[in-house]
Amino acid sequence: MPITKSDLINETAISCGVTRDCARVSIEQFFDVVKDFIKSGNSLEIRGFGTFSPKTCNSRLGRNLKTGELIPLASSKSMSFKFSSELKAKVTGSVKSKKAASKQVQVRELEEIGSP
Repeated sequence: MPITKSDLINETAISCGVTRDCARVSIEQFFDVVKDFIKSGNSLEIRGFGTFSPKTCNSRLGRNLKTGELIPLASSKSMSFKFSSELKAKVTGSVKSKKAASKQVQVRELEEIGSP
């Protein structure tokens, strides 16, 4: 079951110990800033979470499937999201974060040299 914006506002209010209205204003302001930033053509990187990037698809020729006629398709804009390695590790458990991987290397090195 997906979480709704209202659920996000409630969880934020509870975890931060603020009123629902304060949490709602903060969440909505955050989304507005993200939308405006990406609309201006910039990428938005949130460390430990991921990167939102605008994409532009060039115009091209398409085909009408019923008639076989070639038709021009206009360029369009879309958005992509790339998980950070930390978020991917937390969600899927398949990829370890860089911090955890470096800690494992340090432990292995200590075991090899026979630390006290």
